[in-house]
Amino acid sequence: MTTPANYRQGSTWLQTIPVEFNRTLSGAERADERISEVEELKILHPGVWEISYNARSYTGGSGVLVRTALFKNGQLIPGTEALTGGNAIMQTTAGQTILEKFDVNDVIMLHAYRIGTGSASVLSNGDGRTGVMAHWVSPGF
Repeated sequence: MTTPANYRQGSTWLQTIPVEFNRTLSGAERADERISEVEELKILHPGVWEISYNARSYTGGSGVLVRTALFKNGQLIPGTEALTGGNAIMQTTAGQTILEKFDVNDVIMLHAYRIGTGSASVLSNGDGRTGVMAHWVSPGF
C-alpha cells in the first residue's frame, strides 16, 4: 500500500524530551496519577500510530508494586499497562509497545499508580529512562 502524499507532511516521529525527576506516587492505592513531568504528546496525523513508553519505577518494600500505563485524552489505552516491583526494594524499567488508532490532536499521557502501602515512585535521569514515543504507521485499518 502506498501512503497518500498528504500524510507525508510534517513529522511522523514524536517523543518526549529526556527529563530528570522523581515523582512520589502519593495518591490513594490504585488511583491513577498523571506523571506530568513527562510532557504529553499531541498526535499530528490521523491514523494508526505505534506508541511505546518506558518508565523507571522505584518500590520501597515488600509487596509494593507500580503500575504504569498510557492514556489517550484522559482514558486508559488498554494493553499499555506494565507492572513492576515485588518483594524487595528495587528500581526497574518497564513499558509497552502497541498499535493504536488516533485522530489529529489526540493527546497521549503517562500515568501510574501504587499497589501496596510502601513507598513508590516513577523517576528518570536526564538520559531518558522514562519517556513516551510515537511513530505514525498508516492512515488507518
